[in-house]
Amino acid sequence: MEILKIEGVSFRYDAEWILKDISLTIGRGELWGILGPNGSGKTTLLNLIDGIISPQKGAIKIEGIAVGKIQRRNLAKLIAVVPQETAWIFPLTVEEVVLMGRTPHLGRCEFESKQDFDVARSAMEATDVLGFSSRLIQSLSGGERQRVLIARALAQQPKMLLLDEPTSSLDIAHQIRIFELLRRLSEESGLTVLAATHDMNLASLYCNRIALLHKGDFYSNGTPEEALTQKSIRDVYGVDTVVDRHPLTGLPRISLLGGHSPKRGSRWKSGAAPHL
Repeated sequence: MEILKIEGVSFRYDAEWILKDISLTIGRGELWGILGPNGSGKTTLLNLIDGIISPQKGAIKIEGIAVGKIQRRNLAKLIAVVPQETAWIFPLTVEEVVLMGRTPHLGRCEFESKQDFDVARSAMEATDVLGFSSRLIQSLSGGERQRVLIARALAQQPKMLLLDEPTSSLDIAHQIRIFELLRRLSEESGLTVLAATHDMNLASLYCNRIALLHKGDFYSNGTPEEALTQKSIRDVYGVDTVVDRHPLTGLPRISLLGGHSPKRGSRWKSGAAPHL
């Protein structure tokens, strides 16, 4: 059953189109990886889905209703967003930040109930931030803050979760933990997840579906096997790779060739290293 439908959407900030007549259908409980080079429109796509910006052409519908027709408070019950960066001005504790996710479920001037605190605690446990729930958000590392933002989004109890580079500041152990959590939520709770990421191997390992953005359109979308090929990666990123099968999962595994590409030869000729 579909939850999100993107129908012929185009968007531009100025004269140049960032996205051009794109269409995509997302099913309930699917975990999508949104991949593409810098500037390909990944963040713009997430902002369009969340209704922060509106398309100049086409429509985006959630459960059959155009995003622009859904009241912001009601939209926050459907979609939670984990942005790349958030500026923290006020001294808030981790628990206070995570409890912000309960705001759409509270009435005007209503305080959090025990249920709200329980939901927040569960979200902090899932993202491994409960141990420093009383610390100020400003005192945390970038990776720790990112996990707090994911906890806040989970506390929102949405139907759809949008994440913009969710693991860019995380060590490898927490990268795996976050993607395992996302996959478990999609499989067990029916949460639909769209994660914009540059990590093709993580996307291949955990996502059921992958959309590869290139020059304002989807170069490919489908299963990891369909979307991530040597040709698609070369055409979209301009680099040569080896795409083989992981010996345990059987899923595509991408290895960068870099300067050892047999087609390109060494990136830097002997004695001609760049001046840094």
